[in-house]
Amino acid sequence: MADPTRSSGGGMMDELQALLEGATKLLNDSGLKGIVDSWLGNGPNEPVTTRQIEDAFGADKVAEASKQAGVKPDALAAELPEVIDKASPDGKIDIRRSSIEPSSIDARKESLIDVLGHTIDTRRG
Repeated sequence: MADPTRSSGGGMMDELQALLEGATKLLNDSGLKGIVDSWLGNGPNEPVTTRQIEDAFGADKVAEASKQAGVKPDALAAELPEVIDKASPDGKIDIRRSSIEPSSIDARKESLIDVLGHTIDTRRG
């Protein structure tokens, strides 16, 4: 029997919720709270540098995600504020109320989410 949460995108949405919550925590813990707060808020998103992303998640993980997506690390750093901004309609990560649809996650965003997941899992364990 099919899992109803999977068929509706619920499983992927729950995973994305957890990954983005973990990512914002890692970024905050890396000294980027002010930048992350701008992504969560309603104003303009402050940019983040590739170096800042590498410091938070590890240069090797960012390089891996970039390679998987076929883009330079700068492109992944540019994607992160957009993803978190869209995932936080009311100032906190809330995928179910966000403008993110599972079908709208392109290869770059999927690679970014993948590297976030591996990094967060590694740092928890």
